[in-house]
Amino acid sequence: MYDLAKLYQLVLNREIAIAKNQVLDTKRIKAKLLAFTSDVAQVGELAHIFTFWEKETQIVHEDLLETYVEGISMLMSIGYEMRIDAVKTTQEIPENIPLDDLMFTIYQQVVILKNTFDPIVYQDLLDDYFHLGFRLGISLEEIIDCYE
Repeated sequence: MYDLAKLYQLVLNREIAIAKNQVLDTKRIKAKLLAFTSDVAQVGELAHIFTFWEKETQIVHEDLLETYVEGISMLMSIGYEMRIDAVKTTQEIPENIPLDDLMFTIYQQVVILKNTFDPIVYQDLLDDYFHLGFRLGISLEEIIDCYE
């Protein structure tokens, strides 16, 4: 079984190779948070959480996985920008939370994080985004396989 800490380290290794010794840049973090919200919206649309015109189309798991992983990459890149050294393994959440409510929670946490840069809020956001993926049938193994 994979854990979230291993995935975070894989993403950090990529980030370190791209941007070395940069000073904390809140403007850059805010831009990445905005980009992350776009990824969340695309996941919601591909998963038909809010699709009004194309309800008859099938969900293509590979497309959903690719878009979801783009969101993870952006979110973990934000953690790197915030100088978060490690993350804890995510815990399961009750399945009775509607997917649209989970998405609203993610958006709310993005706004709070934008205003506070609080590492606890970041961890909550990371947990909830992973829970969204798990609820959509995406496994941690699939996600890590996209990085290896």
